[in-house]
Amino acid sequence: MTAASVAGCRSTEPAAAASAAPIDDRIDVAAVRVTPADVESTLEISGNLVPETRVAVMAKLPGTLSQVTVEIGDRVRADQVVAALDRREVDAQVDAAAAAVGVAEAGVEAADAGLAHASLEHERASNLFTRGAVPRQRLDAAETARRAAAAQRDLATASLAQAEAALRRAREVQRDTTLTAPVSGVIVERNYDPGSLVGPGDKPVVVVADLRVMKLIAGVSELEAGRLRVGMPARVAAQARPGEVLEGRLAAIAPEVDARNRHFRIEVRIPNPGGVLLSGMYGTATIPLQRAARALAVPREAVTTRGGSRVALRIDGDTVREVPVKEGLSDGRLIEIASGLRAGDVIVSDARQDVSAGSKVNPILK
Repeated sequence: MTAASVAGCRSTEPAAAASAAPIDDRIDVAAVRVTPADVESTLEISGNLVPETRVAVMAKLPGTLSQVTVEIGDRVRADQVVAALDRREVDAQVDAAAAAVGVAEAGVEAADAGLAHASLEHERASNLFTRGAVPRQRLDAAETARRAAAAQRDLATASLAQAEAALRRAREVQRDTTLTAPVSGVIVERNYDPGSLVGPGDKPVVVVADLRVMKLIAGVSELEAGRLRVGMPARVAAQARPGEVLEGRLAAIAPEVDARNRHFRIEVRIPNPGGVLLSGMYGTATIPLQRAARALAVPREAVTTRGGSRVALRIDGDTVREVPVKEGLSDGRLIEIASGLRAGDVIVSDARQDVSAGSKVNPILK
């Protein structure tokens, strides 16, 4: 054999070896192993956080503010003075009403004296008439005078009661010139300065909010409302306080649906002793509905609908199999598998991708 022939034979050996090597046509897919996990079904609602108690302090009388003693953010206690109206005219009315009471009291004293005198004259005339010393006409005149004195005393007593009522009313008006906080809390609104004219129909002078308990109000559907019960716990997170979770309670469920949106109003109350939640913050409340402990669970995306059935894509060795499954609870991330899979099974993590049954795959476990 010539050298050229030998070289030619050697040059074909690598090509032959390459053509004889097996070709791996498996595709890489992300996969997960079916394992036990705690799955909790929840209802999530969102809305603005508002104080449980928020009270507007209004002026009951028209007048001029002589002072406003608080600023926004000030803490106040119940019955603390927050503002006052100019009361000079009201004080004069109280003085006049008190003087009228004095006049009425003097009138009662005079009427009492007149009645006592008329009663004494009537008694004297009665004794004399019994002994025949005076005519019947004298006795009748004494009786008439006694009745007139009694009527004068009753009129004076009524006038005194009327004057006392006027004095009480004047003093109530006098008290209304001083505006006090109806509850303990924080001033969240202040609408006027001293010298401003205010009246009963105007905006509140100040608004007091008790931030010790906050509430989140939202609407839920008929189906969701039927699964809720007053007293259920709720985990509340505020957008402005990332990473913090506060414990609250479902405090109220409206017994009537809102005709505008067919929703039932619910209210979650959250203790806020540290004042970390402020009025107007946006919050989310998560209410646990059901819980399955140590249930077989897979990512929600690992179950899909094919041919009208809910299936998972199980990987047996390197082959994909469609497995019908029955689902249980879901927390939005994981879903409970009630039947169809066993612990340790390896499945495609996202069954929505285009992987058909019978495909050869190379599972890459997350």
